[in-house]
Amino acid sequence: MPGKVEKCSSGDNKHEGEAISVVYQNGRVYSGGAEGKLKIWDKDLNLIKELQIHEAYIYSLAITSKGKLYSSSCDGTIRVMPNPLESDDCKELVRCQDEIECLVCDDEDNLYSGDDKGVVTQWNNDRIGLKFNLLEHVKSLAVQKNLIYTVRDLDTVITHIMPGTSGKYSTKAALPGKSPLALLGPKVDGVSKYLVFATRSGKGVTFKKNLPDSNYATIWEKEDCHEMIMNTIQGTEDTLFTAGYDGKVKKWTNLESKTPQLAGEAEIGSCVNSLAIASNNCVYTASGDGIIRRVEFS
Repeated sequence: MPGKVEKCSSGDNKHEGEAISVVYQNGRVYSGGAEGKLKIWDKDLNLIKELQIHEAYIYSLAITSKGKLYSSSCDGTIRVMPNPLESDDCKELVRCQDEIECLVCDDEDNLYSGDDKGVVTQWNNDRIGLKFNLLEHVKSLAVQKNLIYTVRDLDTVITHIMPGTSGKYSTKAALPGKSPLALLGPKVDGVSKYLVFATRSGKGVTFKKNLPDSNYATIWEKEDCHEMIMNTIQGTEDTLFTAGYDGKVKKWTNLESKTPQLAGEAEIGSCVNSLAIASNNCVYTASGDGIIRRVEFS
């Protein structure tokens, strides 16, 4: 069934250049753009406020359960806004020569960052903690419990962090695949049931088991899910959304079977760089034309 673009940010309020990253929390949409601005919207994409938080292109946004917002940029910085809805306070956590393309917050609201040198940094109370040199450029990142999931172009690598504060780690698995990746499904002892990432073509999807002792068995793999390379994969307990350069957002269900069902498709009209899930039937997209859109599926 078709999806539909229900709301768009107005032309006067769109990002100058591309909209790169978008996150959603509690009826608020946060987007970062190529001009270095953070924009905050209500659920109907009315602009609440905007702030120039970086000097240039924003790579990634991450938000904690309490609303603390982190951002990274090609200006080499990570910045934090403790309460972006109520305050303009923006603190610089680090400035470096590396390109920090990935930020995620784990289930305990700890921040992790991944850079183009292959280093994943664990932050403690907004200070640099442990560093893990995983060698390959981190294009997509997920963290759960003591596991770090990273991928760029060749393999999805799952890294086990040893208990304690030594920073020791070991490679648990290396699975053929490409960015983006996501964890989804119900959790068992804090670990999501499924791991999903793009095939090496960038246009297909690999859907795997993720629980301990599953050996990351493939449930299904489907090539040519999109006509062009995907930029974003996100999911809930039972629904998967994919989008990318072809300007289409696709909703997939029936995930536990060998043949996932394409349950909806929406034409955006511009390359989709990022999407954020509001519900199983509603997502927000950040696109190459600078516009934020709300897409709804019946």
